[in-house]
Amino acid sequence: MDEKITNMCQFIREQEQVAKKYLRQLVNTDSYSYDPSSVNAVGEIIQELLRHYDIPFTVRENESYGNHIIATVKGRQPGKILLMGHQDTVFQTGTAAGRPFSEDGTFAYGPGVSDMKGSLVSMIVTAAAVSMFASTDICDLELLFTPDEEIGSPVSEAVIQERAADAAGVFNMEPARPDGSVVTSRKGSAHLIINVTGKAAHSGSAIEQGISAIDELAHKIIAIKQLMDLEKGVTVNIGTIEGGIANNTVAPTAHCTIHTGFWRVCEFEQLKSAIQAIADHSYIEGTVSVLTVGSGILPMEESEQSRKLFDIVKLAGEQVAVPVKGTATKGAADAGFAAALGVPTICGMGPVGGNWHSESEYLILDSLVPRMQLTAVSLLLYCRSMTR
Repeated sequence: MDEKITNMCQFIREQEQVAKKYLRQLVNTDSYSYDPSSVNAVGEIIQELLRHYDIPFTVRENESYGNHIIATVKGRQPGKILLMGHQDTVFQTGTAAGRPFSEDGTFAYGPGVSDMKGSLVSMIVTAAAVSMFASTDICDLELLFTPDEEIGSPVSEAVIQERAADAAGVFNMEPARPDGSVVTSRKGSAHLIINVTGKAAHSGSAIEQGISAIDELAHKIIAIKQLMDLEKGVTVNIGTIEGGIANNTVAPTAHCTIHTGFWRVCEFEQLKSAIQAIADHSYIEGTVSVLTVGSGILPMEESEQSRKLFDIVKLAGEQVAVPVKGTATKGAADAGFAAALGVPTICGMGPVGGNWHSESEYLILDSLVPRMQLTAVSLLLYCRSMTR
């Protein structure tokens, strides 16, 4: 192991208690996606840790979902590598007070502990290590902290694509899978809504004069569910249904929300066209339906360049005694937005965890330091590979 790698790894080991201190603070601070003030509270802790390591940053304010934080570590080689992490969690404000950070020596628990507050700490400590001991070998490192990933990144999609457009590589710091694997491809997702309009009438005395939007929606739901293809990994879920105004009234309106999952963009385009055709077709004469395609995250599709990046991560794993396996995983993430630009992208570089979005979410404490070392060495080796 060369001297720079040795020094980086030693520094990261020495920062373990600092990392755990800030992990505890982050987990004990709510950051519900729909509560910008709580997301910004987590952002304040991130800024404090950045200042601790003298890493400069800027804040882009956003009233709708919370602020973006963009930090930069200057290197002496040309180019830029982007590291990404999201500040928000799925847990409503007040969760941390009722279920604060805890640990048992092996696992740490708490809302968002590995998805992805452990990774937020890892990003910063890793960047500090690389900056202190390998600045002559690296290009610029940019750290992007986003506020809205758990709801499809409605404001961050554009920011991610802006910051990733000129990057030589992207490290998305989502947690490693429970077996320690990094993520080489991920599914994408999209959210759709169908609104149906019919005609109200008294269902007792004049039912024949009504046109039921609920009945129409029921036909559409059955047809839409038939589009699901589990062999291809194309999933369709009807999430919510609402409609009608009273039990004795033919429903004049109804709507449903739809969540879809897919491995490739072309699969979603085919699915969207099929859902559009169902929305446009009136099973009950007189109904009118409108399909709206809402927020979504593009799939992270593998490419030749991303496979080369993965090979470098595997090589880094050999340097720090962290076995590295790659896996494809369900569940969309911001890595898809970068990968869609053709930028080499790797995901799942954070500490090992599991049971995300549940009360039993955990982070393996002994993975915190090794995963930071893995990321630091991966960054160094990738930068060296770009200058050959």
